[in-house]
Amino acid sequence: MHVDRAEQLADAARVISDGAPHRALFFEGDEGIGKTALLIELHQRHGDSTVCYVDLATTWAAFDVLNRICWQASGQGIPMDSFRALKQRYGEVPTVNFHGMSMDRSHLDIALSVNADRETQNSALSDELVARLTESATGAGSGSGSGSGSGPIVVLDGFDRCEPPLQRWISTSFLPDLLATRRITVFLAGRSVPSLSHPYAGAVRNLILPPFDAATVQEWIDLVGIEELKGSAEELCGKLDGLPSAISEFLSQFTREG
Repeated sequence: MHVDRAEQLADAARVISDGAPHRALFFEGDEGIGKTALLIELHQRHGDSTVCYVDLATTWAAFDVLNRICWQASGQGIPMDSFRALKQRYGEVPTVNFHGMSMDRSHLDIALSVNADRETQNSALSDELVARLTESATGAGSGSGSGSGSGPIVVLDGFDRCEPPLQRWISTSFLPDLLATRRITVFLAGRSVPSLSHPYAGAVRNLILPPFDAATVQEWIDLVGIEELKGSAEELCGKLDGLPSAISEFLSQFTREG
């Protein structure tokens, strides 16, 4: 069962189109408001472009984000050999988490050096990944790269649920890298969303997802086909605060009980 957020989906279609003033949409809203469902719908609707989806809630480091995007882009026809070669050259360097740690000066110096190396390598890997995505966007529609779409789309879900170091990297490094190309579209969602500095802030539009209204809840009732609930959309919407997740769960339970 699905009820479209027509306004937000239309905004997304405009962002993807050539000449759009914004290259990114950030969807902000409470838990259960439908952020993930909206991103999944966007992913499915724009399959004519290269679309890479990353759930940040299950991603621990910048390296993992880059690797997941590389893997998905490669599976959709974008050559990523140069990125893999760079990754292999750097190898696996662990990230040191300082939270709750105590160490002497020599160990601290080593840890700081390891993290500095990782930041340098993440920067190089990010540059290479973005370059490959941008190159595919240049070839879009000309018989090469990702096909007939308007360029690659990067979808980042659960921004508020990843660790603060990863949030900082996304906000200060990765998103600016993506948006600077003017060829890559970004959709991001979270209970809180990044605040970007100039000039990248101008490429982003923030959208707060509202709860569903009674008319939309009635649409859900009609789709499910529960005769007993017809005419009670306003009451149901009020009891469940208009949250799509709560409404969906209520209607599914009602159907099972029936």
